[in-house]
Amino acid sequence: MKSVSAQGIWFTLVGGAAAAMHFLCLVVLVQYAHFLPVLANPLAFLCAFVISFTGHYYLTFSLTRHTWFQALWRWLFSSITGFMINQILFMAGIRWFGNQAYWWLWFIVTLIVTVLSFILGKFWAFNEKAHNETSND
Repeated sequence: MKSVSAQGIWFTLVGGAAAAMHFLCLVVLVQYAHFLPVLANPLAFLCAFVISFTGHYYLTFSLTRHTWFQALWRWLFSSITGFMINQILFMAGIRWFGNQAYWWLWFIVTLIVTVLSFILGKFWAFNEKAHNETSND
């Protein structure tokens, strides 16, 4: 069993790399491609997903008993759930504070959603316990 502290470190490093990619893409799309922040955010999420899944599958939750494909679909579902919460909070913040606040709103919303992502990843998408599932999800 991977130690909780090592898993926490990997989750932080991989999540940090994915979050950095998400934020970098968001800023580039808003500042240079002139996208509205609420439209740039989903595109930036897709870029970050690749880093997130790959890193978490091979590093954070490397003891998973799920196949790569099973874990991919589970993490995609977990990530989309987290992203929907992220986008709802982000859009509400933009509505209240305006487009100019997208930088700090993104940071606050990302911190909130990170906890949910870890819980879904650890206990469902990459569950390390033996399972008796017969589905090929």
